[in-house]
Amino acid sequence: MKPRCLHRVVAAALLLACSLCARAALPSIALFPASDANTACYRIPALLSLHDGTLLAFAEARRNSCSDFGFVEIVMRRSVDGGISWSPQQVVASFGDLQAGNPVPVEDTSDPRHPRGRVFLFYNTGSASTADVRAGRGLREQWVRHSDDGGTTWDQPVNITAQTARLSAPPYEHAEDWRALAMGPGHGLQTSSGRLFIAGNHSAGAPRGDDTDYVAYAFYSDDHGDTFHIVPDIAYPGSNESSAAQLGDGRIMMNSRDQTGWSRARIVSVTSEPDGNVFGVPYVDRELVDPVSQGSLLAAQLGGRGYLFFINPANPLLRIGLTLRASTDDGNSWPKALLLVPGGAGYSDIALVDRRRMGVLYEQGPWIRAARDVDGPFNRGPIRFMPVPLSPWLDP
Repeated sequence: MKPRCLHRVVAAALLLACSLCARAALPSIALFPASDANTACYRIPALLSLHDGTLLAFAEARRNSCSDFGFVEIVMRRSVDGGISWSPQQVVASFGDLQAGNPVPVEDTSDPRHPRGRVFLFYNTGSASTADVRAGRGLREQWVRHSDDGGTTWDQPVNITAQTARLSAPPYEHAEDWRALAMGPGHGLQTSSGRLFIAGNHSAGAPRGDDTDYVAYAFYSDDHGDTFHIVPDIAYPGSNESSAAQLGDGRIMMNSRDQTGWSRARIVSVTSEPDGNVFGVPYVDRELVDPVSQGSLLAAQLGGRGYLFFINPANPLLRIGLTLRASTDDGNSWPKALLLVPGGAGYSDIALVDRRRMGVLYEQGPWIRAARDVDGPFNRGPIRFMPVPLSPWLDP
């Protein structure tokens, strides 16, 4: 793209970011710095609110470089006062000096064996870069750890890949030829029936230049994490990082990134039945514009009314304009939008702090990074936590 045309595209994108219906001017705090003495950069936030109000904030600590692959550990901080103060960092997942990333936390509150709740942390490990794994060199696997004391301590990690993926690499050797794997990132889902549901994506077969070897899928457990089962792929080649929520009628919605960059919007799939195991025909939600980035979906009951929330950089070209949206009709429309960060912002996750506030954990910019055909330089800032009052914004 010629420089003059690029300037016009960027100007249009910035104008779109400034045209949303409401703008927030809210304080935030840096939970994970841009870098420190032990870590080149922090990325990939995930946020979980427990039944007792405890908040758990997760991130990847990329020790030696900002690359997706390398010496990467998952770190966590806890808050027991609604996000006012936070514990020091603790490492909650590692894989030697290789990669442990894509944190997906979820709390199980319906297991009679754990009446105080059990926290699951799902994550991926990698022995090579994503490009190498897609090309058939190296291995990505899926793991889980548990905490029975609200994230204070964690038991030993368990490799669940044999149940949650169909890899072609040894020792799995499935004919389906899955290669790259990624969960979430962002919080997982427990449905009203108690099902644990984890959204993600995988690649299959040789890599394709348009990224259509990727596809979104999910796995679930109906026995509190003792066993897992795979939900079939959604029918949208190129669908990628995903988040899930349960709708008012019990069906599950999955909201996915379009890795191809073709739609410049989010890909949405909904199961045909409550707690369903098969997704219907996916569609492009043109209202949820997206610059090929990650987004987070969350359902909540507030004031006797069901809301569906979604957050992402609401721009078709650049990772700017972090926007929180709300729907009262299960995502058929998004009439309420709150612009939280007008400038650069990358990945984010959301969780209810209480009935009055939403917690937002996000990567601060400048993040001037565009979709596939308008790529450009960018810088990564800290990962920040922002409490967002909901009562002035949502319907009374």
